[in-house]
Amino acid sequence: MRFIVKIVALFFIMIMVVITVPNKALSEDVLPIATTLNPFLTQQARFSNVQYSIYPSGYDLSVPLIKEGNIQVGPFKIHPHMGLAESYTDNVNRTDTTFGGRTSDWYTTYAPGLQVQLPFLGRHMFILDYRTNLERYSRDQSLNVDDQTGSMGLVFDFPGGLTVKGLLEGKDGHDYRGSATSNLPGAPAGVNKFWNTEYGVEAQLQSQAFIRARAKYIGWQFYGPLAGSASNPGNFGDINTRNRVERYASFAAGGQVASKTYLYLEGLLQKVSYLINTPLDSTIYTGTMGVKWEATAKSTGDFQVGWQNRVMDQASTRGSGTYSGLYFNGAMQWKPQTQTQVNWAVYRRTNETVLSQTRFFTATGTTVDASHAVTMKWHITGQFMFEHDSYSDPITAGAENAIRQDNYTTLGGGLLYQIQPWLGARLNYLHTQRLSNFISVEYNANQAMLSLQAQF
Repeated sequence: MRFIVKIVALFFIMIMVVITVPNKALSEDVLPIATTLNPFLTQQARFSNVQYSIYPSGYDLSVPLIKEGNIQVGPFKIHPHMGLAESYTDNVNRTDTTFGGRTSDWYTTYAPGLQVQLPFLGRHMFILDYRTNLERYSRDQSLNVDDQTGSMGLVFDFPGGLTVKGLLEGKDGHDYRGSATSNLPGAPAGVNKFWNTEYGVEAQLQSQAFIRARAKYIGWQFYGPLAGSASNPGNFGDINTRNRVERYASFAAGGQVASKTYLYLEGLLQKVSYLINTPLDSTIYTGTMGVKWEATAKSTGDFQVGWQNRVMDQASTRGSGTYSGLYFNGAMQWKPQTQTQVNWAVYRRTNETVLSQTRFFTATGTTVDASHAVTMKWHITGQFMFEHDSYSDPITAGAENAIRQDNYTTLGGGLLYQIQPWLGARLNYLHTQRLSNFISVEYNANQAMLSLQAQF
């Protein structure tokens, strides 16, 4: 009964807004609410026009800017936004492939946020940003989460193509059940939570030459039902054994080969230092060749391909302690026509693991999300994701002993109705599954979501 009331309330709000707010058509310079979705992170309602990322953004040092809206107080541009969603999943714990072995649940997601922009000296900007993801489950309240991110960004845009960025960010997030980073055995009460501290700086020159230098720090601190005690830390299964510091540095140099198109070579260095589980300390060296373009209004992108070496700082009894393999990372936004947009990303890289018998895993994947405006107000959306995870060392689980191989697939689609330029509604469906050579970790799940999102 509770979820029926919520759904009725959502539709009632939609109807009242349509009736009471003037029906202004979208002008060409006002973009509809973005329909992009990260399909790998399927347990969080990705419905807001402002993308909320629960995990740190790797090398990226940008605060996503909100460009639409017209609230201005003195020199400040103010962008409040709010999302409200009601979702259903038939496998909330991501534990089984059979209908008899799974638990379903309804949950409500609230996503209020605020961005304040302060342009100064004509070209530069200071940004304060706060975003949240508040999930409330109907049956099992131990699954409730309060995710939040506070960011402070500084962007200097100098004449001649030189930009300098600074970022300071605190992020309170959680492990998604069923993801490669979740180590909850079975379905215990609660969720694994983590706190991130991030800061860094980037300088980029983009004229006839292309030069970019980056440095970033990310600190991880885990807490939750499986965190070890302060007096006896370090037992396997305690999530605080994953507490670590990641330091990034990179330098790229190249030149312009066509209008707004650059080729470059980049060297990247990453140092991972664990506070408790020190045998996992490692240094990662990556060399790539990249292409970056903004050649036309229809297409922008940045792709890199190269080689990555991961060296474990301590000798390991599980393998040689080193890894060498292909690395690539890239993303493209394509607008073949005014009403259609496609976002495509590919990646291959090593990642930290939560499994005790392995040192790391290599993830190779691609994501695609697309939207098409059938009319000025109705949009159809589609999402696809595939990722293959290969772990570095054989593990034993029951009678199985092998190098674990997992395949994640997500497929979904939906409808978006642009009620007003500042308000939209969405109906979305996602199917996700994990197939593995370890049958005990396989699962599939279905999720449906009805949401409202507003931005000013």
